Amino acid sequence: MELRVHGTADEFLEAAGEALLRDEARHNAVLGVAHRVRDGRRYGPEPPYFVTVHEGNTVLVAALRTPPHPLLLAVLAPRPGAVERLADHLVAADPALPGVNGLLPHAADFAWRWVARRGVRAEEEMRLRLYALREVIPPVGVPGELREPRAEERDLLASWIRAFQAEALPHEPPEDPHQVLGRFTGPHAWLRVWDRGGPVSMAAAFRVSPHGARIVLVYTPPERRRHGYASACVAALSRLLLDQGCSFCALYADLANPASNRVYQRIGYRPLGDAALYRFTAAERNRSPSSRNARRASASR
Repeated sequence: MELRVHGTADEFLEAAGEALLRDEARHNAVLGVAHRVRDGRRYGPEPPYFVTVHEGNTVLVAALRTPPHPLLLAVLAPRPGAVERLADHLVAADPALPGVNGLLPHAADFAWRWVARRGVRAEEEMRLRLYALREVIPPVGVPGELREPRAEERDLLASWIRAFQAEALPHEPPEDPHQVLGRFTGPHAWLRVWDRGGPVSMAAAFRVSPHGARIVLVYTPPERRRHGYASACVAALSRLLLDQGCSFCALYADLANPASNRVYQRIGYRPLGDAALYRFTAAERNRSPSSRNARRASASR
């Protein structure tokens, strides 16, 4: 079993891209971040790193980290010892690792290994369900239409992004909302609003792989909720993405919010699996990963 460290996103994608693409929707998070780093996106002052674990010609594990964010983990071919090999490497290479994010049960497995090696506590901060859509079921009877935002609406949308960050990511340092807006102006990113006499909801998306896109930043102001605007907005944006050549759309929904999960399923999203984010903190004695029930919304890097 061989562990390889890759100096660039290109090298990582050359090593693991084919294996990741065999199940694009399931591995959209790792693919999306790797492609954005390759295209010049910076997540912080420290450089990212990329690691794969191989057995012969088979890629077993693909992982990356964009500090200050946690490790993003994809187990492609489960084998005994593969996750342990990654954990052993990172104990020396990144001993202050703040957490791990990935599909279950693999993220939990890594967290257990890290607790045993580092004597820290692992807390489940967020649990999400990964969905993919290949055919839209449009909601019926929701007034309004999908459109591009206008220049004079940038401050309004920035305020919505700020509110989204506070609601969905209360433990993350907030990003400048105008910078976030700027990321959705390129050829492979979209931000749309649902208009009913003005913007009442928003959703965004970015291309994560050759055949797929991911929905993010779904937000409706509290006073506009319970009218179906978010579901109509996500459905229409998903339809737009499919019309523009995507084979699928993916999104993550917070399992602490069963209403949003029902909404996404009604418009055609089907579950692929559950994911979890574990945070590592100092502890006096080793403890297994614990869970914390906290309200979260769908979020993305």
